[in-house]
Amino acid sequence: MTLVVVILLGCFSGRLIYHKISDVYALNMKKDNLIYLLQLGVYSNKASMESDTRDINNKLVINKNNHYYVYVGISKNKDNLKKISSLYNKLGFSLYLSEEEVNHSEFLTNLQQFDLLLSKASTNDELDSINSVILSSYEEMILKK
Repeated sequence: MTLVVVILLGCFSGRLIYHKISDVYALNMKKDNLIYLLQLGVYSNKASMESDTRDINNKLVINKNNHYYVYVGISKNKDNLKKISSLYNKLGFSLYLSEEEVNHSEFLTNLQQFDLLLSKASTNDELDSINSVILSSYEEMILKK
C-alpha cells in the first residue's frame, strides 16, 4: 500500500513540476516572438488615410476589418522605437505603441540585426533608411506569406 502511495505521489509531483516548467517556457517563448509597432493611426476611410499620410514615405498600411492601420516603425527594442518616434513627433504626429506576436523565425532574426543597426544609427537619414527596410521586410515576410 505504501509503495502505491509513493508512486502516485511521485507521478503527481512530476506532473505538477512539468506543467510549471512548461508554463514558464511558454511565457519566455512569447517574449521572444514579441515585436513592437509604432502606430500612426487607424482610418475607416482610405482617402482620408492617404491624405493624412501623403507626406510619409515609410509606412506600412494594413487593411483589417475595413479599417486602415498605419504603422511607421517596428522593433523589438523600445529605445529604437523612441528614436523612430522622434522623427514623427517633430512633424506633429502622435504615435501609439502596440505589440504583436510573430511566429516567423527569419523575420525575427532579421529584425534583431536591424535593431542593432538602429541602435547605432546617429542621423535621421540612417534611421529612416533602416526603418524603411524593416517595414518592407515585415510586409514581404509576414503579410504576404
